[in-house]
Amino acid sequence: MKKPPMKIIIEEWDGDGAIRIPDEALQELELDVGDAVYLIEEFVGNTRCLVLSVKPQIADRIDELTKAWDGGQLGNANEK
Repeated sequence: MKKPPMKIIIEEWDGDGAIRIPDEALQELELDVGDAVYLIEEFVGNTRCLVLSVKPQIADRIDELTKAWDGGQLGNANEK
């Protein structure tokens, strides 16, 4: 089951904008203090979003489908 998005408030920290990542989000990503994360700009439909990720980029769905096709996971295209 997909979890709903988590709302995070931008706070002020020494005159700069900062976000505090809730413990729930850190636990979900299996992160701890000192671990590195990436803030990635992605589009969901036509909406620009910022995504917190443990990987430097999010795989394109087309790449996933191509891998599945090349690996024979989608069946043989020659079968009728």
